[in-house]
Amino acid sequence: MIGSLPAALARLGHSARVMLPHHGVIDDTVFGIQPLETFTMAWNGATTQVEVSAVERDGVTHYFLRGWPYFAPNDRFIYHRKEGIDIGRFLFLAAAALELTRRIGARHHWRPDVFHAHDWHTAGLPYLLESLYHGDPIVGDVATLFTVHNMQYQGWGAEWHLARAGLPPVDHPLLVAMDKTDAMLALGLAYSTMLSTVSPRYAEEIALPEDGHGLDGLTHARSKHLMGVLNGIDTERWNPATSRHLKVNYDADTLSARAKNKSALQAELGLQKRAKKMLFGSVMRLVDQKGPAILFPAARRMLETTDCQFVLLGAGQPEHEKAVLDLAAEFPGRAVTRVGFDEALSERIYAGIDVFVMPSLFEPCGIGQMIAMRYGALPLTSNVGGLADTVDETVGFVTPDHSVDGLATTLANALEVYDHDRTGWRKKQLTAMRRDFSWQHSAQAYSLLYQQAVDLRRAHRH
Repeated sequence: MIGSLPAALARLGHSARVMLPHHGVIDDTVFGIQPLETFTMAWNGATTQVEVSAVERDGVTHYFLRGWPYFAPNDRFIYHRKEGIDIGRFLFLAAAALELTRRIGARHHWRPDVFHAHDWHTAGLPYLLESLYHGDPIVGDVATLFTVHNMQYQGWGAEWHLARAGLPPVDHPLLVAMDKTDAMLALGLAYSTMLSTVSPRYAEEIALPEDGHGLDGLTHARSKHLMGVLNGIDTERWNPATSRHLKVNYDADTLSARAKNKSALQAELGLQKRAKKMLFGSVMRLVDQKGPAILFPAARRMLETTDCQFVLLGAGQPEHEKAVLDLAAEFPGRAVTRVGFDEALSERIYAGIDVFVMPSLFEPCGIGQMIAMRYGALPLTSNVGGLADTVDETVGFVTPDHSVDGLATTLANALEVYDHDRTGWRKKQLTAMRRDFSWQHSAQAYSLLYQQAVDLRRAHRH
């Protein structure tokens, strides 16, 4: 989202700037990132040198911030294995971003209209604005939009870091009343002008106890200012008509050429070359959320009882990696697992499989199903979050519940259509491939949200 939305906003005529951590794993030379300036900032009882680098891409200036010991050049990780350490790192990022904004504003007689913050990692920014910057001529009255990408990750342990930095205690009435003053995500939800999440269905779900992960009281209280905007995908990057990773390029008008990619994928992975047998699979993080606990038993049942094939690319929790490797070992030539991340292979899988399976327990948005549709692989999903907003029976298949039996039955239904209704299958493919999931639609929706946030902030100010 951070890679695509700002560029889409710029194409609509907005001035968008992005502030990011300058992670040590980033190779500045590859992206043309250059040092811009250094300034001092009081932080954690000391004076910290904030180093700023920048690059312009797609009409958007991207600023990269670091300051010892945060986001050091020799860091080889994005997220620390201890969330408490990450709270300190990302709280520094929020403070440094505000100070950099003030410097840019003073230098160029400029001020932003909206800060758009994402997930608990940047939730410190709206809190800092409300706590420290009232009356500041550049950022004091700026509206905030806070986007939740996943309610499960909340950044607990905030109070210790706020006290260590000499910041005011969290005193928002909602947070105090609900005893949520120690969660970074809760700070963003309470202190921001407007809230959003990455699909309309997920906006409804996070206000309910089963999907609010303990913060449903807060999201329910703020539901009047909570909107769901469906994420998009980069339709230039994910395009079967132009991709250099595929055996044969194709689009909705040349769909028959797609079959050669299935044959090429089977040959590459060591699957039996069976052009007329259904090949189903997934590209996924092997974590509980994505539903491996029901996917693997359902896949085994299909492989035991039908003449289909299965492929999976993914990595994650060791127990899920072992389970899917064991599954592949049981069915040589008919099931293949690749553990790891390989973007080029993932694209060949999207272009080669017949059914893309995504049985998530919950799914804020999901992009796998959108990419699959663009490549003519019919999605088979659970009826939650962004999956419910993007997949229906005109483009794929939907499981009736989150169970092995439900998923296996839906896979069997898909196989029935594949084997006996080729006209219906092709109609689903064409409908799916012609769905528009570009970021331009999302950017237009966010433009409206930004204006609502500005208007609401001005109304409260007066």
